[in-house]
Amino acid sequence: MVTRALRHAAVAVALAVMAAMAPTAAHSETAGAGDAAALRILLVGDSVTHGSAGDWTWRHRLHQHLTAAGVDFDFVGPSNDLYDNVAGTAGSFAYADPAFDTDHAAKWGMWISRIKYPIGDLVATYDPDIVVEMLGVNDLAHGVWHGAVAYEVAELVRDARAVKPTVDVVVAEATQHWLPGVPAFNTALDGVAGRLSTPESTVVVADTATGYDAAAHTWDGSHPNARGEVRIAAAVADSLHVLGVGPGVEHPPPPPPVGPRTAAQLTVRAGDGSVDLRWTGSPGATGQYVWVRDRTLDGPWDRMPAQVTGTSSTLDSLDNGHRYQFRTQPVKGDDEPEGEVFSNVVAATPRPPAPAWLRAEGGRSCARLSWTAPVGASAYRVLLRQDDGWRVLARPDRPSAVVQDLPPATSWVIGVQAIRDGVRSVPAPVRVLRDRSVESCR
Repeated sequence: MVTRALRHAAVAVALAVMAAMAPTAAHSETAGAGDAAALRILLVGDSVTHGSAGDWTWRHRLHQHLTAAGVDFDFVGPSNDLYDNVAGTAGSFAYADPAFDTDHAAKWGMWISRIKYPIGDLVATYDPDIVVEMLGVNDLAHGVWHGAVAYEVAELVRDARAVKPTVDVVVAEATQHWLPGVPAFNTALDGVAGRLSTPESTVVVADTATGYDAAAHTWDGSHPNARGEVRIAAAVADSLHVLGVGPGVEHPPPPPPVGPRTAAQLTVRAGDGSVDLRWTGSPGATGQYVWVRDRTLDGPWDRMPAQVTGTSSTLDSLDNGHRYQFRTQPVKGDDEPEGEVFSNVVAATPRPPAPAWLRAEGGRSCARLSWTAPVGASAYRVLLRQDDGWRVLARPDRPSAVVQDLPPATSWVIGVQAIRDGVRSVPAPVRVLRDRSVESCR
């Protein structure tokens, strides 16, 4: 059996011969080499090429590689967005790093047999020197025979050449080789390249499937995480190198950290033995880990065992009167977050519920108050709001009180705290109007 490495070596030798026969077919590797224009590269694909919110994308990784090598190039295509995997719509621009040429012709869910962007139209519009296509896995996942999908790849090459006979094409393997039909399809691509390569228009297979692992290189069993992006970009870069564009890549490439790189913005509201957490941001995150620390006990950070989906969470069974801190850590699919990617830290002190339905009648220098007792309250504090804070007026043990000797004013703000298990609620305030005609409030 001929190995893939030997096949690539054979292609390289053949291309060297072709280059000697037709030097105009080779591409310049560095910027400023006398080219009238940058090398135009059209990236055509499905969700793997499109990418989702919060991703760098393998397009970014390839862009960085070619830029570092000094290649004068331009990604071309009708789109420049990502797919928002949380909202389920295209049109996101929440790249992990948007500082690159984001143009492409990829669409989430696209089949090669039902292509949104006809390749002939794309080539006519964008005049690419090289087409890099990665399509077919959605056809295979829906039961289309691998031979028919490989035929569609060959037709894509022919349709591109019908518009521009000198265009070179990189056909990338489907990375999801664990799905039925994919291994046979990837093998068939070697035959497509062998039959269709010519001295004027070369077809090269990008070996994107070898060593690609569902657990290590995807965030959901299909779509690439940061490590998958790097591997795909490396395989495509190697194929471009065969075409005379840029250098090859170290294998395996150094693995970057996975998981979302942008943390959420967190807010908190305390309740009775509980807190309500809400967050925004963290593009592409499918969940959050919530971390808790009891500052009253000077405890360590503890991560709650389960991911939380959505944008809010209520934590119960907290100790009233204890000061807690909270933070979240974003997760995307089955990728555990790596690195110090945490939200802002928020703090709250859960407390018993405050008294409700406060009723008050004011006199010349007094007030009579009553309220609905919270469940479990054993005592209360009646407070007067002053410029420097609250002052205690009375400490009743029932849900009513009369307070005397209030300072002269047109009205007073009086608050009532409930006490349960030794912990005070927040004050429930009521404004009491002074009635000079009432001498006594008893």
